[in-house]
Amino acid sequence: MRYSILLVTLVAGLASCSRYQYMTLNSTQLSKNDLHQLVFENDTVRLTYDFNGADGPISVNVYNKTSQPLYVNWKKSALIRNEYALSYYDKDAHFWGSSNGYAFNFGNSRGGTGSFTSTASNFSGTVALPDGMAFIPPGSSVSKGLAMLTQSGPLVAEIPDSVKEQQARVGYDQFVVKYRKDSYSPETSPVRFKSYLTFAIGANSPIEFSQTNEFFVEEALDTKNPPRNSPSTSSAETNSL
Repeated sequence: MRYSILLVTLVAGLASCSRYQYMTLNSTQLSKNDLHQLVFENDTVRLTYDFNGADGPISVNVYNKTSQPLYVNWKKSALIRNEYALSYYDKDAHFWGSSNGYAFNFGNSRGGTGSFTSTASNFSGTVALPDGMAFIPPGSSVSKGLAMLTQSGPLVAEIPDSVKEQQARVGYDQFVVKYRKDSYSPETSPVRFKSYLTFAIGANSPIEFSQTNEFFVEEALDTKNPPRNSPSTSSAETNSL
């Protein structure tokens, strides 16, 4: 299952001191679907935003609900944060993702004990594109990776020491992880931003219009545990310490 989560790695000196921060996004304008993606919908378009991954990759699926051709003008679309606009137009198309692997060693024929190992990695890249417009036929959709939220500024929530530390059991072996978690309103959120998209509809003399959607960090979780052992990425039981 995918979540609307931003992953931020905070490194303090040595690798053993690394801390990870997970942020859950929300919006007062949008609803969440079964995949925890944020969805805006009107009579013309359905916009499905996904922010899952390291450093806050922003991707959107645009569905044309009309019987006319729909165009997205990426050159007139942007991420807006703290009055700073980051254009969604790029001659390169960005892609990213992650992979996870698990293995269990059952030991040797002499009765040795088994062991469980896991690995995780992220990948990203670009591919050249010649155009700044997207064409969406009636009743169809296109998906696009727009930007990384870290391009607009740091993604860090300062969770005070007064917030109680909690613990959770995660994974097949019920590994215990410790973390601090804080919640925010749209007014107190440490990160707020807008997505501004420009569209044109119609085959002859298309009519241009725009849509702005606002987002904020609803929850931040700070821990020393990487994604494979994070309570943000598993259905864990949590308790206050």
